[in-house]
Amino acid sequence: MLKIPENKTRKRFRIAQCVFYALLVFLCSMPFIQGANSQGVFYSYSVLDLISFIGGNAEGALGSAFLKYVMFTPILIIIPVVGFFFCALDSQRNMKNIVSLICCAAGIISIIIFAGSALSLGALLSLLIYLLVSFLTTLAIFARFIGDKKENEK
Repeated sequence: MLKIPENKTRKRFRIAQCVFYALLVFLCSMPFIQGANSQGVFYSYSVLDLISFIGGNAEGALGSAFLKYVMFTPILIIIPVVGFFFCALDSQRNMKNIVSLICCAAGIISIIIFAGSALSLGALLSLLIYLLVSFLTTLAIFARFIGDKKENEK
């Protein structure tokens, strides 16, 4: 990929993307899944709580329906971390925007598949932030082409 120096507009988009990806990592500590089991006991688990169930058995509020998904919960943290590091470290190539769109799509799909109808506040906020980051990424891609055109005219 061609290395092109970053202008102010693209730098602002990149910094905003980094901030939102860091916020997505923080949201993994908020309740992601909530509901009630067959005994009527209410449960609410964050991604970090669900990761702690890996390798063990979850008795009590966590139903057996979620146990099959527990092994896939680390991906909910890995996706925003990958997006953050690509946006933070790649300032001259367009690779960060491609990876960011892939991370947003993967994040939205994984939240919808994993949480399903038991979405909680953390999952809803994460979905909204993934949509916002994908919009910012699209704007950053267009800013790259428009910025290059204006720089060539000077």
